[in-house]
Amino acid sequence: MIQPQTILLVDDHSLITTALSALLKSMYPGVSIHVGATAKEALELASKYGDSADLMILDLGLPDSTGTDLLERLLLEYPALKILVLSGLVDSDSILKTLSAGAAGFIPKSLDANLLKGAVNFVLEGGVYIPSKILTQQQSIGMSPQQPLVNPSSTVHLTTRQCQVLKLLSQGDSIKSICRKLDLSEGTIKTHVTAIYRAFDARNRTEALIAARRNGFNVD
Repeated sequence: MIQPQTILLVDDHSLITTALSALLKSMYPGVSIHVGATAKEALELASKYGDSADLMILDLGLPDSTGTDLLERLLLEYPALKILVLSGLVDSDSILKTLSAGAAGFIPKSLDANLLKGAVNFVLEGGVYIPSKILTQQQSIGMSPQQPLVNPSSTVHLTTRQCQVLKLLSQGDSIKSICRKLDLSEGTIKTHVTAIYRAFDARNRTEALIAARRNGFNVD
């Protein structure tokens, strides 16, 4: 388990920031928690700690922000900052829009402590946390570990190598890490990644993983 040094927490409800701060400190002894309550304060925290913080947990329902505008601005100015979105809205459209904007994950405010810890750990390790709500929509296919890498009925077809790259992408591996694990050049891996994105009509890793799960690919 990764031990974070700095976590930024932005929510306009003091009860939530107080409770989450206490929970995170119990999960990660010694971690520094810096709290904000507005979009302005989120930007100030990012300006001060954005290059060194391990994670930002961000509520999108801030009084001085609309939709994913703040998230997109933060990711534009601090692309290396992992942002885990916290929200009271759990409808599929909101979740997909948030993940498509580049968030490292989405957690509902109703999430219990154990699942929260799992989500935070997964994001810290480089993964993209996608709620089970998205993965279990009607018409979607279950993703148990015993399933084959791809459902034969899927309309998307990847080569064996592309499936291997997709699996590593889902585990949070960087391009360089995938190069090492598969013993392939960076150019070759980037070509495979581009082909995967094109196959799923995706603009980024998050969209590709969501589409892969919807098409029955076992990328958990």
